[in-house]
Amino acid sequence: MRLTMLLLLSVASTTAATLSGTVRDSEGAVISNAHVIVHWDPSGSNYLKDNLGIKQDIATTTDSSGRFSVELPPGFYDVLVTAMAFTPHCDKVRLKDKEAGSYELRLKISPVTSKELD
Repeated sequence: MRLTMLLLLSVASTTAATLSGTVRDSEGAVISNAHVIVHWDPSGSNYLKDNLGIKQDIATTTDSSGRFSVELPPGFYDVLVTAMAFTPHCDKVRLKDKEAGSYELRLKISPVTSKELD
């Protein structure tokens, strides 16, 4: 079984972007209460003027429809998604001002839930 997360990137204003997504399992059913943590990666801030970011991590959970949404300044972010019985997964995403994009993520079922350890 795999977990699918579709992230839609859209711009909320000239200085903020919205990171939105829906978390689903391999059958297409939504996953409520999945944890999403967004962490800014400041590397390259001296070279990239649009890597504004925020210093504090943003943590949210998906709603009953499997959706989440957070507003962020443009920049590079690590997005960590965890859900019960699935292996956590992290991707680096870049949110650009005035740009929309999307990607799909599939998480594998956790091996700990599929076998018992002595």
